[in-house]
Amino acid sequence: MDEAKFERIRAAFEKRGGAIISSPDIDRHLDKMGAEASTWNATTILMRQNHIPSASAIFEELIHTSQYRTGRATGSNWIDMEIEAKQKLIRNQKKYGISDIENNVSIEQLKALLKMKEGD
Repeated sequence: MDEAKFERIRAAFEKRGGAIISSPDIDRHLDKMGAEASTWNATTILMRQNHIPSASAIFEELIHTSQYRTGRATGSNWIDMEIEAKQKLIRNQKKYGISDIENNVSIEQLKALLKMKEGD
């Protein structure tokens, strides 16, 4: 994702009361999770410092904030929320400007999540 597009997305999210925060502690947290970004709650996205996220990463986190705002995300249903987010990313690949490489990663992640869900 180019920096200008990310800054427009950030500004729109912040205008609606959201915050995208970064710090050395957040970088360490994301390293432990193996994540580019993470949603904390309905209004907070954790993002790496000095890093422009991929289109998939920022749009996935925005999807998760919406899940929290609508009361669908509870923390205990994380697999369902991840599946829903991956499906939306894949369905809206062109609209969100997600590259084919990123989309293929989302497809593989979705397959793994669905297998995990089957094991429940």
